[in-house]
Amino acid sequence: MRAFIDCEQTFTSVAEPIMTTRGHSQAKPEGRPDARPDAKSRLHEAALRLATLDESDTSVRAIAREAGVSQGALYRHYASREDLLGAVFAEQIEPMIAHKEGLVAMRAPIRDRVREWVRSTYDRFDREPDGFAFVFLTTHNLPEKHKHIAGRQSALLTELLRQWASEGKLKDMPIELASAMFVGLMLSVPERVRKGSLAKPAAQYTDRIADSIWAVLAEEEGESSLG
Repeated sequence: MRAFIDCEQTFTSVAEPIMTTRGHSQAKPEGRPDARPDAKSRLHEAALRLATLDESDTSVRAIAREAGVSQGALYRHYASREDLLGAVFAEQIEPMIAHKEGLVAMRAPIRDRVREWVRSTYDRFDREPDGFAFVFLTTHNLPEKHKHIAGRQSALLTELLRQWASEGKLKDMPIELASAMFVGLMLSVPERVRKGSLAKPAAQYTDRIADSIWAVLAEEEGESSLG
């Protein structure tokens, strides 16, 4: 099977130095944790932790407290709780989208790309379980400026399935149905690993799930969609 290069990039939050009027870095005043240069990254981490806990409080007050900053510090970076959660969502999903864009553009057998789609998804879950759960297993109310990115990965899967169909290898069914079946099979593993009913890592199930997706969606050799 053709080897694939995982082009996912790990996001690293960049600290914002506190500057004096002369442009030099200034030390954090003692007793003011919200003035630390890593306040923004700590807000992201805190929001992510709380958002992926069952029935957790994700209010501005709770997120600020979890991050060890004041509510004022949160509002210096974000206009609202939703704005913060939208930024966290974008930070988590963008590297996944970058990799999937590469798969859709790649000239490789569809079956190999289906397997790589599953493998890279499970690899992301194993490395960043909270981030993955936040993107795929949590309900969102995203601000308008982040809504466009929410459907990007679904659009990429739709494009992959259309390529599959154009080769005459996808069973005769609506693309939306094929997408729902693909995603349902694939996400069943991270959901169960997270709940503890399946052993980790999720990556160990890659071949079985990829083969199951192929068995469910691929037209058998010699089979005609016209009957």
